[in-house]
Amino acid sequence: MRRTVVAVLSTLLALGAAVAAPGLALAASGPFTGTWTSTDLDGSNQWVTIRGSGSGAYSVFLYDDSATNACGGDPARFVGAGRADGAFLDVPGTLTCLPGGNVVRHRIGFGFELVDDTLVDVSGVVWTRE
Repeated sequence: MRRTVVAVLSTLLALGAAVAAPGLALAASGPFTGTWTSTDLDGSNQWVTIRGSGSGAYSVFLYDDSATNACGGDPARFVGAGRADGAFLDVPGTLTCLPGGNVVRHRIGFGFELVDDTLVDVSGVVWTRE
């Protein structure tokens, strides 16, 4: 009985992975796609995960461990959906100061330029792919 349950669970997991795999491949397409890291101008550590749809649309999740200007040195999260235009990715989104979750009340824009195999953001900070 136990072997049967294990076999059934293993089969279900394998089928689930097979069904999810095409969606994962689609979500991970495009030249901006990946996880990137940088050191901000204030010395804080940042990382961003960018996922693409394959049609020039991207979702962006950015984390800054000390957002000096926007959050008074507290960590911040930026979430947005953007569009690529050649080597440029423009991302309007929402910035949230952590840990309290205070949302900066207006939508802000964030942008990246793909230069060789790095990203350069609107502040001139260079991001490297992990």
